[in-house]
Amino acid sequence: MRRRRSTAGMSLIEVLAALAILGIGLAVLIQSVSRCLAVVHKTRNYETARYLMQRLELEHPLGVNEQIADGMQDGQFDAPHEQFKWSREIMSVGLPDEPLFQVKTRIAWTEEGSRESSQETTTLVFKPEYVQGSARR
Repeated sequence: MRRRRSTAGMSLIEVLAALAILGIGLAVLIQSVSRCLAVVHKTRNYETARYLMQRLELEHPLGVNEQIADGMQDGQFDAPHEQFKWSREIMSVGLPDEPLFQVKTRIAWTEEGSRESSQETTTLVFKPEYVQGSARR
């Protein structure tokens, strides 16, 4: 009588292969989650920049009861948005008697790793009640 050898368990090679596959799968999963969190953080910063751009237009409107002039303006926001700063460049793009201005508004912030990101909008502003140098009535 011959005895049959029992094959009920897994061999050492099968166990090591399973652990290697599981380890690679977990590493890929952790890396994917990390990237998803980075995208969420970046999206939150861009959404905050959009909100701050609207707030800037309300707090520092262009030419309300005053003449718009070519130049540069800049500043920083208060807490909790102190890592965000703004700048606005105003350039006359019309003829001297046409009150047409190009306004570039930029919101910039520093992310982890000292990398600066920004969002910029360019708009044209037409103020017919003002002609450069004097107010029209």
